[in-house]
Amino acid sequence: MTTDVIEQEARSLLRKQRRVDSWFISRYGMNLYRGCAHACAYCDGRAERYRVEGEFGREVAVKTNAAALLTRELDPARRRKPLKRAYVFLGGGVCDAYQPLEERYLLARQALEVIARHPFPVHVLTKSTLVERDFDLLRAVHGRQRAIVSMSFSTVDDELARRFEPGCASPSERLATLARAKGAGLGAGMYLLPVLPGLSDGATHIDQALRAARAHELDFVVFGGLTLKGGRQQAHYLSVLEAHQPELRARVDALYPGQRWGQARPGYYERIERRFEQAAGRHQLAVRVPPALWSDLLDDNDRAVVVLEHMAYLSRLGGRSSSYQRAADAVAELERPLPELRDELRRLPGVGPVTERLLREVLESGSAEDYERLLRRR
Repeated sequence: MTTDVIEQEARSLLRKQRRVDSWFISRYGMNLYRGCAHACAYCDGRAERYRVEGEFGREVAVKTNAAALLTRELDPARRRKPLKRAYVFLGGGVCDAYQPLEERYLLARQALEVIARHPFPVHVLTKSTLVERDFDLLRAVHGRQRAIVSMSFSTVDDELARRFEPGCASPSERLATLARAKGAGLGAGMYLLPVLPGLSDGATHIDQALRAARAHELDFVVFGGLTLKGGRQQAHYLSVLEAHQPELRARVDALYPGQRWGQARPGYYERIERRFEQAAGRHQLAVRVPPALWSDLLDDNDRAVVVLEHMAYLSRLGGRSSSYQRAADAVAELERPLPELRDELRRLPGVGPVTERLLREVLESGSAEDYERLLRRR
């Protein structure tokens, strides 16, 4: 498919989050492009809520002044309040920074050159092997801070991926790139999301993906199911499904009732998460970015939020209810450093004796024994 390119000058670039993102350990991200020629059938970026105009997958807007904007927005002399240290996320909801146009425009490389002049780690998420071009810059960042290269997958089956991810490198090529990232000394992870209903969400497919992650010595695998928002995203996915697997149309229609955020019917995500949890245990894989890649980078409050949110997820995977997410929300709202509240932790919403003990351990050592044990499903 030919890509229609729209060059434009953006007014701003760096997307600042109100709180640390425990999925990517980031506080800042950017969309260097709007739209993506990878044209994945299931891409959430097609949804109307992202306001990407034109035909998604065919028309791509290029922010030609991205490097200049990032230089200005990271300049500490221009900021009244310093940016908090966390990963800068080079990915985005509406684009892949290493989509084919990156070969021509070099926006991701230029962004890395800017970031490398500042005290920030970088987390790249892509489906493109083009990221290998920039391993020199990522190694430079990693030497001063930290750098992670992650790849997203809906499957590790090359033939299935070819149908639903037509513009992407094959899963086997992506895995080879991750192996080379590990060989270059970088962190490396798999985002196995979204798995596709009836196609790659079965126990065998999930186990196959995690076996591949283990064989390539990846640091972690993060898992998730498909969301399907009514409108452009749902219509496009169903049209691709009809072309390749028409027998699944009725099943997908029944599974996605048109909920506002594209959620499947109750129980579906829990079922596939159980399959993932069992496979992760068999292959002894971390199911979130492990603390060795971030614990020393974050301040006390952000570190506690990440651990608590990870614990909330790990408890849910194990079929247990918890108050960890409530505690994480409370810590995220604090204006005071958490160590100043060491003797008042029980006053925070969601903090009982178990959570208090966890927080004290995190404050003292940067992590917690129970947390690390659960993270690798041991």
